[in-house]
Amino acid sequence: MLDAEIRLELRQLWHAAYGDRFSDEDARHAFGGVHVLAIENDVVVGHASGIPRSIQFGDGDWQAIAYVEAVAVHPDFQRQGIGTAVMQVLQTEMSQTWPIAMLSTGRATSFYETLGWQRWVGTSYTHTQDGPVSEGEHGGLMVMPLQQGLKVDVRQTVNCETRPGDAW
Repeated sequence: MLDAEIRLELRQLWHAAYGDRFSDEDARHAFGGVHVLAIENDVVVGHASGIPRSIQFGDGDWQAIAYVEAVAVHPDFQRQGIGTAVMQVLQTEMSQTWPIAMLSTGRATSFYETLGWQRWVGTSYTHTQDGPVSEGEHGGLMVMPLQQGLKVDVRQTVNCETRPGDAW
């Protein structure tokens, strides 16, 4: 559980890292689940969280997976391995609970590929009360099997449950 002081520090980190591109809704998405923090001189300089999401791969059953949110490193500390370190710890933590993790990224696809993530090439959908809505070929959607030997076909369709703000 994150106390009020850490939540405030995280909001400051996200603002420094993302500016206006990180909304209040993005913050609400990020505050659940498992958190990994990097702290320098008693200040949070890096963060990643894995939250529970319900996902349907192809025509399969809905299943609980980890969904990565709010990966950020303060600009003054970037390119020092902090992002890699928090993601490696998060991946280990998520593997204790979930079989698969997913994330959506705009610019950092190659960063995640170096950590073992795969690009999703199938069509993605959001399940709404009116049925599935196509997100098209979501260019930043990525997946990582967390259990040894588990394979995920990245060419199939994937469906997430809708939520306020960005579905993915």
